[in-house]
Amino acid sequence: MRNFLILFLVLTTSLTGHAQDMISGMVRDRDTGVPLPFSNIVTNTGKGAITDAEGKFEIENPGGNILELTFSYIGYTQKKVSLVPEQHYYTVSLSPSPEKLREVVVQGGENPAIGIIRETLKRRKLNNPEKKLESFSFKAYNKLLVTANPDSISGSIDSIYKEERGKKIFVKPDSTNYLLKKELSRSHLYLSEKVSEYLFNTRKGKRETVLATKMAGFREPLYEILAIQMQSFSFYDNNYAILGTKYPGPVGSNALTAYHYKLLDTVVNKETGRAAYMIHYFPKEKRKTAGMEGVLYIDTLSYALQKGIAQLKAIINIDASQTFRYFPEQDLWFPESRQIRIIRGKNEDGISLLGVSFTDFGKKTEDTINSSTRQDISRNIHFISREENFDYSFNKPVTIKGKGIAMEIEDNAHRRDEDYWNRYRTIPLTQRGQQTYEVLDSVVDANNAERKIHLARKLIKGYYPIKYVDLDLRYLLKYNNYEGFRIGMGAVTNTDFSSKYRLKAYSVYGTKDKKIKFGLDGAARLAKITNTWIGASYMDDLVETGGTEFINEARNFSLFEPRLFNITMFHKTRRSSAYLEHDITAKIGAKIQFSQSNIVPAYNYFYVHQGDSYHHFKLSEATLALQWNPFSRYMQTRHGKATMKNEYPNFTVQVTRAMSNVLEGDFDFTKIDFRGIYEFQHPNRSKSSLLATGGLAYGDLPVTHLYQASPNQPRGDVILQRFSVAGRNSLETMYFNEFYSDRYLMLQVKHQSNRFKIAGPIKPELILISRFALGSVTHSEKHIGIDVRSFNKGYLESGFELNKIFKGFGLSAMYRYGAYQLPRFDENISFKFTYYMSLGF
Repeated sequence: MRNFLILFLVLTTSLTGHAQDMISGMVRDRDTGVPLPFSNIVTNTGKGAITDAEGKFEIENPGGNILELTFSYIGYTQKKVSLVPEQHYYTVSLSPSPEKLREVVVQGGENPAIGIIRETLKRRKLNNPEKKLESFSFKAYNKLLVTANPDSISGSIDSIYKEERGKKIFVKPDSTNYLLKKELSRSHLYLSEKVSEYLFNTRKGKRETVLATKMAGFREPLYEILAIQMQSFSFYDNNYAILGTKYPGPVGSNALTAYHYKLLDTVVNKETGRAAYMIHYFPKEKRKTAGMEGVLYIDTLSYALQKGIAQLKAIINIDASQTFRYFPEQDLWFPESRQIRIIRGKNEDGISLLGVSFTDFGKKTEDTINSSTRQDISRNIHFISREENFDYSFNKPVTIKGKGIAMEIEDNAHRRDEDYWNRYRTIPLTQRGQQTYEVLDSVVDANNAERKIHLARKLIKGYYPIKYVDLDLRYLLKYNNYEGFRIGMGAVTNTDFSSKYRLKAYSVYGTKDKKIKFGLDGAARLAKITNTWIGASYMDDLVETGGTEFINEARNFSLFEPRLFNITMFHKTRRSSAYLEHDITAKIGAKIQFSQSNIVPAYNYFYVHQGDSYHHFKLSEATLALQWNPFSRYMQTRHGKATMKNEYPNFTVQVTRAMSNVLEGDFDFTKIDFRGIYEFQHPNRSKSSLLATGGLAYGDLPVTHLYQASPNQPRGDVILQRFSVAGRNSLETMYFNEFYSDRYLMLQVKHQSNRFKIAGPIKPELILISRFALGSVTHSEKHIGIDVRSFNKGYLESGFELNKIFKGFGLSAMYRYGAYQLPRFDENISFKFTYYMSLGF
């Protein structure tokens, strides 16, 4: 649903135009003509404003009450401008003042802004509410609008032309703007509202509970959109997030490294009478994508933030702000309101939204087939989200159930009546707003849009919903060398059936081995807040020999599982299991499982144990698995726990104990498995990732439970005979069944570049890859029928992938070197194709 929101923001939003009640203009240096960013403006009515990073300003003047503007900028003489009737744009020139400049120069010639920022950083813990207070709570009302002023749109009927032989030929009338103006006169383009309660204590952190939510057109909210962090909770954060992209915080730990600072002015807060330094911050490094800059209002007495402003100027402009309210009893400036406004930009700098880089949105393209004389309305539409806080409480007991949940949505939040909403609205709902709900509700119903979005959400996760059951598409069609085509279907009950009970089943058929496999699972929920389930399962299926199966593996759906194509060795497994799932915290998930398995290798193999040879055997195993995602964010909905944002690193640890004296188990052994993943994005939006997997096993281990370290090289004498599908995290040059180990370590480093253009629509992405593996095995003589060799001298391979060359297809080339390099050069080469499904983002 991240892609849904990107479409929502980019395709339906851009910027505001000049309405009849808007005063706009620019402030410049009188001598040089250079714009003066973030100049201070005060109206005769007492309203304050500032220019943006380009020296431009816009001030609403409803009713024409503003008659005079006063402009000031540090080092310049203050200037008053009287407004002229019917004039809406003003160019204001300020004169440099040497006397004013001398006032801000401190001893030693140091930039005065740096001294102020240093003192702000020094006192950050004393002023940051999350550090100063033991606990706090407050409520907040949020309104999100996509709209435009109908007066800014031409209501004329325009014309569409086509070009033939250098001449424009009339095709048909164009009433787009006329109809839009008519629609905007009675409703907005989109509207949503939310009422939340924020709770915080030092032991469990911060929790947002959504008490009420309403999204135009939807009976139940899109939880993924509620989870989007439009902007950070506070400017005190080390990283300030705007629409999913993190920027160094202007008063964060790396502030002085990331930003330049300039003292603009000293202003007085009209509500408290306390003065504040106005300080402009801007990035030290210029990058391809827009950097964050803005203004900080820093209290002159406490060096706390009174207000913070952040701007991104690119192909899309974003203005984010946060105001703080002073509480004398606590001597604290606490967040009072937040606002973010998205507008269409006028330059071509790239920008990142929700992890996706945009570099050409809004560029004009030549279209000689059809053209129109209509006004470009994209510059008249704007997106604005405003949140206002109220009902504050400080240092009083706060109860937060569970741990690690960032957002909890009450089950009846989407069913609140109008009386409830009216108690909490700090921004009144106008007739135009009410009409927006009615219009969009009817449009969505007419187009069955809510059902289509519900279907899309399920399909992305690999399900197709049918009333009370979701068909599991993972089992639909797969291929491997042993079974041939693996055809089948799975199903799981959904929350329309029950939110407390869960049933699963699947059945598949192999066209090559002519066998049916199946699995059953049933579970009951014991506790919602801790996501606690107790269940039992049975499976009769094939399992890859030498593979590692984490029992708490997160569901991962892919229409195409590349490595599965090349696997040749499986063992038949009939397994009965009982399990308990429980979240210790939202960020630490645990699963305990006891299972009894009957295993028969599907190949010629015997394991020698205490003088007996075993071809088939029984295992009685107890397994504990832990998944820890320390920086990921989670939400609790009426459907259960959901991931708001997956952050790295992620860690998985699993311990398995097989017991020979329980339920006729044949062997005793212990296995400890580990996996760690870390992925980070560079300032230029390229990505690097680190993967570490390892295992340690001791005891009586048949080959089925040794480690293969995920090889993916099929057998073949020449390179093209080995041409197949590359895996995601596999050793591409290691042949299947070439090495086994009872202890191993595999490390992988990847660097993914941004997509680049080769020719026409061909824009691949280059990934550089290097892998290292090390493993050893004891008692290789116990394995009959299979050559069990270790790789204790270190296995190395490096290469690259050129992905998404055409329709998601690409190429992979890897080279094997080091201690296990093979005699012939071509034997060390892996050449395969890759496939990454693209949704067009």
